[in-house]
Parts: sequence; structure tokens; C-alpha cells
Amino acid sequence: MDPEWKVDCSDDENYGLTYSSMCQQWVPSPAAVVQLFESYTGEKDCKLLTLDWVPVLEVDGKPLAQSNAIARYLARQHGLAGQNDWEQSQADMYVDCIYDLIGGFLRQWCPRMVIQTAGMKSYTPPIDYSGIELPEKPKLTYMDKVPTYASNLKPPKMAKRLTLMRGPELIHNEFIHKQYGIVALCGGRLNSGHIEMIRMTINRKMDATKMFAVWRIDPPWQPLTRKGQGKRMGGGKGAIDHYVTPIKAGRVIVEVGGKCEFVQVFSFLNEVAHILPFKAKATSYDLMEAEKMKEKELAASNVNPYTPEYVIKNNMGGCHDWISPYDKKWFFKYV
Repeated sequence: MDPEWKVDCSDDENYGLTYSSMCQQWVPSPAAVVQLFESYTGEKDCKLLTLDWVPVLEVDGKPLAQSNAIARYLARQHGLAGQNDWEQSQADMYVDCIYDLIGGFLRQWCPRMVIQTAGMKSYTPPIDYSGIELPEKPKLTYMDKVPTYASNLKPPKMAKRLTLMRGPELIHNEFIHKQYGIVALCGGRLNSGHIEMIRMTINRKMDATKMFAVWRIDPPWQPLTRKGQGKRMGGGKGAIDHYVTPIKAGRVIVEVGGKCEFVQVFSFLNEVAHILPFKAKATSYDLMEAEKMKEKELAASNVNPYTPEYVIKNNMGGCHDWISPYDKKWFFKYV
């Protein structure tokens, strides 16, 4: 015989729930308890909760459904069915009472009982690094501050040659090992101090047993001259002060690879990228490919026919009279 349950609003400690003496020896089966716990706490499909032993609850003389009350409550919580304020409040009271009573039953009759619940979990398989071979010397090598010339040759001087920093990089703009590295976002120059900072930071913070790093830039080769402090104008071109390496936008500066993931190398690569004298970023091969795909999609979905390329090629508004010659070539990019 199923026990009867009624609400006594004066009893706040037990949620206003009293039961008759005939149900004091009645205990739900462990399978039913596990099914109830999984259905309520695991937020599974509300159809799983079809228990015949759930007692009847009467509120102000209006009986609630037995087993479908919690099912309807879960369904309404997830937007699967309609509800009003009265039904919602009664469903909340019903669920709280049943949940507390079942916990009391388990603690009274089975104090050492442990209910284990498990759900389906899916883990992505680990990355296969079988095709990666570490080089004999995985760390970055030292770069000379001054290029080596023949003994009978005087080191040549040259002009600024700002064109070496303008425009996009057309050759060294892809990852050879298709893993990770630092890419320049605009043009600039690297001197020996910057190169040594890159080498020391990466060599100290990377795991040489699993990673390797390679240079993608040349040693400093372009001479920059400077005259002494307070010297008068004239007297010819100044002496060579130091050497630099010009960098264009999109140039890969350093590349890191090995048996590692991007999150393992991002910290020190990002640290190096923010110290460089020009804008740069730490990225991976997959991120670069995704950016290229996104750029193509944006260009294909553009509904505005008046793009910078169209405006410049058609000389709209006489723009050829006032724009830069480089804008006619790169259409306002790489400024």
C-alpha cells in the first residue's frame, strides 16, 4: 500500500511534510534511488523519471501527480513545457521534499552507502608526434653583431633604403615546419640587441627535450651610420654605428616546433612578440590558415562594389593626384 503524504504549512523545518505510521518501515529500492538522483541532478531527459513508488502530495486538498511531477518540473526548467506560477511553486516544493526525504532515508538505513554516478565523456585523441624529429641542436644559434668582410675590403656604407621595410613579405611568410612562431605585423628593423633578446628568452624558457627553434631571419647586415654628438654639419657621411636586419609585414621571425602544443609555447613567444620594436604576434599554422580563409570569405561576401582597389584603379575623385605611389600598388595596406 502506498503511503499518503500531506502538507502541514505550520511545520517549516520539514518543509510542511508529515507522513503516517504505516510508511515508517518502507524504504525505496537502491535502483530507484539511483534513477531518481541521475534524473534530477544530471539534468537528463525528463522521461527517465517514471517511478511508481513516488507518493502522492496534497496541497490545500489539490493532489499533485505522482511520478510525472518532477518530470514536468525538469521539462519546464529547460523550456520544454508551459507553466504558471502556482504549478511552478508546487513543483518546487514537491522536488525539495522528495530530495530531502530520500537523503534522510539513505542516511538512516544505509549510513555507509555510496552512490556512484557516471556519465558519458568524450576525450579527443592525443596528437600524433611520430613524424616529428628533433634536430641535433634544438636551440637558437648565436648571430654575429657585425658581418664578416674580407681583410682587404673596407665595410661599405649605404643609404637608408626604407623600401626594404615597406610592403608585404613575399617569400618568408609561411611556416616551414607548420607549427608555431612569431610573425611581424608591420615593417621595422631588428638590431643585435633585439636578436639576442629573442635568442636568450626562447632558449631559456623552452623545453629542449621536446621542442626546437629555428631562425627565419638573416643576421644584421644593413649598416646604419651616425655622426658624433655635437659635430657640425658637413664632412661627409658618418661612420658605421651598427648593423640591422630590415623586416617587412608578414615576415616569420622565428619558428618553434616539436612534440608540443600551442598553449605550451604561447607564453614565451607572446612575451618576445611584445618586446620587439614593431608590432608582432605569436601564432600557429592553423591560426594563419584560418585567418586566410576568413579574409577570403569576407572578400567574397562583400556587397559594396566600391572597394579601395576599385576606387584607386578607376581614379575616382581624382585620387591619383594626392595618394601615395605605394597606395596605388597596395591599396591603402601596409601603411
